[in-house]
Amino acid sequence: MSTTALSPLGPSEDPPEARSPRQSLRQSQHGLVADTLPGALSYEALRTIADGFAQVQLPVPLGDEDPSTPRSIRLLATAFYDVWLITWPEGSGLGPHDHGGVRSVLHVIDGELIEIVADHVDEQPPRARVLRKGSTVWAKPSLVHDLANRSGPDATALHVYSPPLTDISFFDLRSEGECERLRTSAVLEQVPQASSDDSASLPRPPLALVEPSTC
Repeated sequence: MSTTALSPLGPSEDPPEARSPRQSLRQSQHGLVADTLPGALSYEALRTIADGFAQVQLPVPLGDEDPSTPRSIRLLATAFYDVWLITWPEGSGLGPHDHGGVRSVLHVIDGELIEIVADHVDEQPPRARVLRKGSTVWAKPSLVHDLANRSGPDATALHVYSPPLTDISFFDLRSEGECERLRTSAVLEQVPQASSDDSASLPRPPLALVEPSTC
């Protein structure tokens, strides 16, 4: 895994994969992973969307759910991307997972998250970084990460996905850089607070269930 892949986005930075057509497909042990996806917005566009939404968001209010688990709201759904607001209480997190083959950008609005990052194509040892208020990071389709709030106060972040998020796979990360896919789960669909006209007719892709495998 390169240092570039772990660096926060700069003011006008796109990942190398977005600029290099010859890296549009990469091989893993379970098949080809696309870095350039039909209909996917650029990482810079996703970052701009996240920056805009971040100006007016408050933490997700506590409802009837377990107060120790993450709380999420789907803010916007379009045919090309969707936006989620997630508040992570102290001690909460989500184990190693990918985003089902979509591009994503995460922007921390408040608080602090610990992220462990790996790549199920480039088998390098997982690396950790601290995402503080104002941090923006991108994730290509082959990236696997673990998110956790260990800072005390609630952490709130915007998550933007293109194409829209439909499923995620969970992994067992190993220190040698290898990872084993444990299961693939559909994302619980939430009615967005706002949506574009084209999103109503967008078919939701069927979930591709997979058996546990080494990736």
